[in-house]
Amino acid sequence: MKKALLDTNIITAFLKGNNTVVERVEQYLNEHESLTISILSYYEILRGLKDLGSKKKLQAFDKFINDCEVEELERPVIVKAADIYVNLKREGKLVEDADILIAATAMNKGLAVVTDNEKHFRRIKGFKIGVDKRRRVQYTSDPVKLAEITA
Repeated sequence: MKKALLDTNIITAFLKGNNTVVERVEQYLNEHESLTISILSYYEILRGLKDLGSKKKLQAFDKFINDCEVEELERPVIVKAADIYVNLKREGKLVEDADILIAATAMNKGLAVVTDNEKHFRRIKGFKIGVDKRRRVQYTSDPVKLAEITA
């Protein structure tokens, strides 16, 4: 299984105990030391939990995040994101900045992206797409065979 960057919606599903996602994460962790997430996903989830005001959920998330590899935004990622933004804008197919930055992070690091947000990520040129049997969508900027991503 290729190393992957988890999108915010997948992390949220995992934290909520979605059986399918939990099972896939366990399979992933049999091959990889930790989960990889974007600093943007960290922010999106943290702001939501703080808005809820649930100390218990914030503590659980803090424990979860300490076991993850968090990809920071670096200059090459920002440059790639700007290129993606311009291409999408010219095509009239803009998506949220967070999705663009998550995609750029994955492309820069050679990671797959695991997401349920097929609609937005499909618009980004340079990604290959594969849908596994459980409808979890994965994208990659590498020309690797899709079967290797979802295996």
